[in-house]
Amino acid sequence: MKQTILLVFLFISILLFAQTEVTLWHSYRGDEKDALMQVVDNFNKSHTDIKLNALGIPYDAFPDKITAAIPRGKGPDIFIFAHDRIGGWVEADIIEPIDFYLEKDISGNFVDGAWNPMLYDGSVYGLPMSLKSIILFYNSDIIKTPPKTTDEMISMAKKYTDASKGKYGLVYEIANFYYHACWLQGFGGKIFDNKDIPVLNSPENIRSFQFAQDLFLKEKIVPPEVSNVLVTTLFNEGKAAMVINGPWFRGEISGVPYEVELLPIISEINKPAIPFMSSEGVLMSAKSEHKDAAFKVMEYLVGEDAAFIFATVGKQPVALKSVYERPEVKNDKYLPKFKAQIENSRPMPSIPQMTSVWSPASTAINAAVNGKDPKATLDEAQDKVMSTLKAAGYIK
Repeated sequence: MKQTILLVFLFISILLFAQTEVTLWHSYRGDEKDALMQVVDNFNKSHTDIKLNALGIPYDAFPDKITAAIPRGKGPDIFIFAHDRIGGWVEADIIEPIDFYLEKDISGNFVDGAWNPMLYDGSVYGLPMSLKSIILFYNSDIIKTPPKTTDEMISMAKKYTDASKGKYGLVYEIANFYYHACWLQGFGGKIFDNKDIPVLNSPENIRSFQFAQDLFLKEKIVPPEVSNVLVTTLFNEGKAAMVINGPWFRGEISGVPYEVELLPIISEINKPAIPFMSSEGVLMSAKSEHKDAAFKVMEYLVGEDAAFIFATVGKQPVALKSVYERPEVKNDKYLPKFKAQIENSRPMPSIPQMTSVWSPASTAINAAVNGKDPKATLDEAQDKVMSTLKAAGYIK
């Protein structure tokens, strides 16, 4: 009997010793994090040869942490992030192409727009998990009919703004360039021309910056110093009538009746706001010492069981087509609006040059919102990006 127990113990010890540990970094919070933890737990229960460890990293610090940690061998084996950094990370030898691990073409398994952003220079660098763009949320106890135009949005927002009581008609991260892109692209602006040269200080971009400045300083419908925490807090306290945010926000809403609507038509030009679209995927570190095991985890994360949890628990517009045939997902009343907004969005540029844009552009929109001349802020951003790209050899 003792020998049997000893043998069983020895067998279990060998199994544990033989386990390969795979580390996953993510920036999920709220219901998205809950869904991921459930998927990680399911993976670990169903796999004896691999142990998956998940570590949350604050979103704002995520790209820099990846860029700093992986080259030193201190980063994760795999991580979840939007596609816009792929080009820069490829050029910096941060992420691994996964063509070798793909035994067949699986691009058809995913919804339109999800697969191509995972490619760079003809190679595949990630497996898509979800498609995301921002949209208009509104408290349905306060607003019965959502605005269709920016003039309507501003009028409604002014009606429900009372700064003395901490109440605002419109709340979003107005000084965050990712959120501002919906106005920039709606006004006809863009970040690069057709030769991948930055055009940050174009007339259309300047006009969009003026629009954001007016929302804050002239109309006074957006609170100062907006963070993602403040957006959630004000909405959950019933102090925000409308919020511009992404599908991840659904998992942060607590006790507030809400609906979603497409971003409004920009009244001045009679064209819709056009947000960034991101294909969020799981990417492999070029420095991972467990690439075979890491790819097995990647496959699991985009498989149907995991995608179903991300869709129902995490409330994500997942990338896997087959999940949308399941009743629990098909009957989600919000998904049609999210899908419609994604169709009226524009993929974030994923060329390496985009990495050099984020910081100067974010500094520029923050300065403009707080009263600096929009043209001056964008001229400064353009000069800084051009200087950086010339130094890096992207522009002669």
